[in-house]
Amino acid sequence: MIDESGQEVAWWQAPGHRTRHGGGASGGGVSTTFDRPAYQRNINIDSLNPGSIKGRVLPDVAALAGPPFYDLTLLGRPAPNGGTSASAPLWGALIARINALLPSDKRQRFLTPLLYDSGTNGRPLGEVACRDIAVGHDNGSHPPAVGYPVKAGYDAVTGYGVCDGVALLKGLH
Repeated sequence: MIDESGQEVAWWQAPGHRTRHGGGASGGGVSTTFDRPAYQRNINIDSLNPGSIKGRVLPDVAALAGPPFYDLTLLGRPAPNGGTSASAPLWGALIARINALLPSDKRQRFLTPLLYDSGTNGRPLGEVACRDIAVGHDNGSHPPAVGYPVKAGYDAVTGYGVCDGVALLKGLH
């Protein structure tokens, strides 16, 4: 979200916050059901759940979840919103536009593993193609809930961060 000072931060608003959305927090964490895939082998985030497996870490990337929200229209009426409902179509459209500019042998259907692969510069594509969100509240929904910390680099709150479409296109080319 964009905070009061204009800084991009991990989304967290106290319950009952003065918006129609009522507060909430960025999702993310470590799965207790799904094993960590091979492409996340270098991700070093442990689960906050006691006795859980070293599971799949989410999210891979971030998008706008809180204020000022995306300008959406639903049934012909303004319906500003954020989060997964708004960011999934945004990412789908971005990948479609990028694929239209790539040669057919480079077009992507499953981008996720590529975000974790090292590019020609030795850094993961996600790190190169995303703007890191390194500040904000952890993603515990509200105290006393415990959440994952927001930190510099990949984390279980904002993943690699917010995508730069031009950088992603260059990295996939």
